[in-house]
Amino acid sequence: MRKFLRIASVSLVSFTPAALAQSTPSEFAELSFQALLDIDINESDSEQSSPNNWSFAVQLKAAEFDGYKVNDSDVSLDDVLFSFGQEARTSSNFPVVPTVIKQHAKIVQLGYQVNERLKLGIQAPFIHQQTDHISVVPGYEHFVISSSGLGDIALSASYALEDNSEFSWWVTAGLSLPTGSIDEQGDTPRDAGDQQLPYTMQLGSGTYDFPIEVSYQNKGEHAFTVTLSAMLRTGTNDRNYRLGNNYKLSGKYNFPLSQSTALFTGAAFGYSESIHGQDDEITIGGNYSYPASITNPNLYGGKRVNIIGGISFIPIHWLKVVADISKPVYQNLNGPQPQELWRAGLQFSMLY
Repeated sequence: MRKFLRIASVSLVSFTPAALAQSTPSEFAELSFQALLDIDINESDSEQSSPNNWSFAVQLKAAEFDGYKVNDSDVSLDDVLFSFGQEARTSSNFPVVPTVIKQHAKIVQLGYQVNERLKLGIQAPFIHQQTDHISVVPGYEHFVISSSGLGDIALSASYALEDNSEFSWWVTAGLSLPTGSIDEQGDTPRDAGDQQLPYTMQLGSGTYDFPIEVSYQNKGEHAFTVTLSAMLRTGTNDRNYRLGNNYKLSGKYNFPLSQSTALFTGAAFGYSESIHGQDDEITIGGNYSYPASITNPNLYGGKRVNIIGGISFIPIHWLKVVADISKPVYQNLNGPQPQELWRAGLQFSMLY
């Protein structure tokens, strides 16, 4: 029977935005590079004399944001929503306030094993995001905006610095291409008709970015993995901004139930920067130019600690299924900023 690498019993634990602050769709849709390592295609069963060199993975992801934080303190919607005639406008209250943000993504990844140490991959995300709002603008007291489409396509190469029966070291580097739209529009209170949407509704970064990841796994009956990852942004996009860099340290521990089934648990600490630059089209005139917190590039980024749990299962020798869920236990955000409630994933990895 083909053996699956224990190093990737769960892809979400390594390189995802699960431990980052408020995520744009581009950040949310980043799939772990370890999905490329999810199948050990160098080993074949006795019925097959030559191994397959191709692997394929599909991941379904969902996340929800609700409520606000300033640093590590909760703030109410009433605190964030500006009320005409009842209070002064400040840099911390806004005439438009997103209430619930729901993100969904389907990420398709194709991998090719060049040799025992090198594997190449390409991944393409398809994203849908929906945001509920409240507002003090007449006619827009409650409204919903959504965006959907192709995100940023990423190319990657994973190389095994060492891979033996006791431990392994993998390093992965990639290039994220600006294929996702940064020109999504919708009907907002800012003006009549459709206008440019905020950063949280854009499907891509608009820049060429460099994801990197280093992963160590101690093998054995109860294997554990430690991963350090980063997304490094470059330049500015056509709208004069770039998303902030993301950094994450994560760990995962396996609890095998049988040869085909294992539970896992883990934790991740993430730090993300605020947005550099600004899209002037989503601002308004006056002393307070940001109609909503999500239009202020300085109100992105922060720190978060997540706990993660899930199960992996091999129903047949060429297919692996992984389900997981994560929840923040600590968030310190550049706010007022929407806080994450949870996120979950379901991944299918296979040979062909």
